[in-house]
Amino acid sequence: MESLAQVYTPLILWTGAGLLTQRWLPELFPQVLGRTLYWVGVPVQIFALVRHTDFQGLVWVVPLLTLAVLGVNLGVTWGGLRWWPQKLTVPQRGSMVLAGTLVNTGFIGLGVVPGLVNPQVWGWVVSYSLTNNLLGTYGIGVLVAGYFGAQQTPTGYDWKKVLLVPTLWAFGASYLCRSLPFPGWLERGLDQAVLVVISAAFVLTGWRLYQLGFQGEWRLAGLATLVRIVVMPLLVGLGLTLLGVSGEQRLALVLMAGMPTAMATLILAEEHQLNRDIMTATIALSTLGILLLIPLWLWWFA
Repeated sequence: MESLAQVYTPLILWTGAGLLTQRWLPELFPQVLGRTLYWVGVPVQIFALVRHTDFQGLVWVVPLLTLAVLGVNLGVTWGGLRWWPQKLTVPQRGSMVLAGTLVNTGFIGLGVVPGLVNPQVWGWVVSYSLTNNLLGTYGIGVLVAGYFGAQQTPTGYDWKKVLLVPTLWAFGASYLCRSLPFPGWLERGLDQAVLVVISAAFVLTGWRLYQLGFQGEWRLAGLATLVRIVVMPLLVGLGLTLLGVSGEQRLALVLMAGMPTAMATLILAEEHQLNRDIMTATIALSTLGILLLIPLWLWWFA
């Protein structure tokens, strides 16, 4: 309960601060903070986490497990649409699949999960986040959006986007220099930078939630949210148990699989002319929903 309070306090405090202050800030502020976190903040966070992470054992299996989770997630969401009683438009179906599949393992996942698991399994958290961002958002997300979108992109997959992802370079640099001793002031600076990045990410989440407003297709968003933060972490937990994975490793992956819908879905929706209202409502519902579900996963899978 103590670790949960330590995570929830900044999450609620800084997200609430973002919600309250957005109305008085220029519209450019969230965009600037988002780009700064993407190019500088989260890479610094990854760099600091990797330096304190033990990558021995099964941690290198995590990318394969992440791919399996993404595949199952895509199948569950896509298959669930067949049971929906109403006929959906192509943009609605595309938005539902993306909203139920793409997960915010960056800003929120890396801000929440490390504080709830043992530092010995931070490698699992980092590996899951990197694999999900590279192959989920920039892989499956782009392909699915292109498939359902009104504007098809016949040029194929742009691998430059993967090669330019800053967190990937931060991971590589930190892993290669893990054995190098850093001055005490630099180590302390990295630790403090992580706290700043987490707080800034939660503030940005509050700003984005305020911008979303209260419009959206809530029934469809409810189904996508159910898949995103209830069905998938439950399936991941049960699947890992059957595979013999337990303890902190299982908990780390369950929590990462249960993070809310990624903000990147809005970008994909706008780029490919999908249904933006479904995305906004799912992001709002899933972000609020994890506050209720995280204690359940901690009790069940710890």
